[in-house]
Amino acid sequence: MEKIFAQYYEDLLRAQYRVSEIVQQYLPRGTIREEFLRDLVLKRKESLRGKKGIVAKNGIQSGECDLIFYETSATVNPVGDQIMIEPRYCKLVMEVKSNATGNDIKKTNINFQKVKSIDPDNRPQCGLFCYNTVLEKRTILNRFGWTYDKDLESWKENISNRLNYPHIDFIVCVASLELDEECTEKQFFLIKDNISGRFILRSEYPIINNFFGITDNL
Repeated sequence: MEKIFAQYYEDLLRAQYRVSEIVQQYLPRGTIREEFLRDLVLKRKESLRGKKGIVAKNGIQSGECDLIFYETSATVNPVGDQIMIEPRYCKLVMEVKSNATGNDIKKTNINFQKVKSIDPDNRPQCGLFCYNTVLEKRTILNRFGWTYDKDLESWKENISNRLNYPHIDFIVCVASLELDEECTEKQFFLIKDNISGRFILRSEYPIINNFFGITDNL
């Protein structure tokens, strides 16, 4: 049953992405997609709230974060439509990209490094949600320590690869531009192992179920 609902939610996200293409302006279109994802997470986890904002403490601030999830009892400082919040109250910090480029992922990694440096005793979990990616799946996975073995026709970890984005705790792509029957070829989910610091490639589908495994347990 859980997989049936996960597929339903993934189909909703991918369909909403395509429908929102009618909005020509880039920023409003991106906001619509962020809010749709946020509302989906909050409906599944009613003890949470989520807002766009800045992580801050003792005068040190992160860059703007697309989504910050926190418990309803957390102390936050409203700043217009956004919030400023201390790291100790952050359950999850997320960036959401409609069509992520290599530069987008690089900038996200830099901002997450800042988020985690604000309070060494409270380092929020930080993840990147991609509706699509400009880069090929193979290129992205290679930068997270994975290579494709043509002989075995499968992915394998390459421990000799340098990790390009060590401050991203997980990354997911739902491949919204692909046809339904072809999307799994472009989808992926990577999550960092807290002990080794390497990334685990999850192959469970629907791919969104891996993401819910994080948000449902915040």
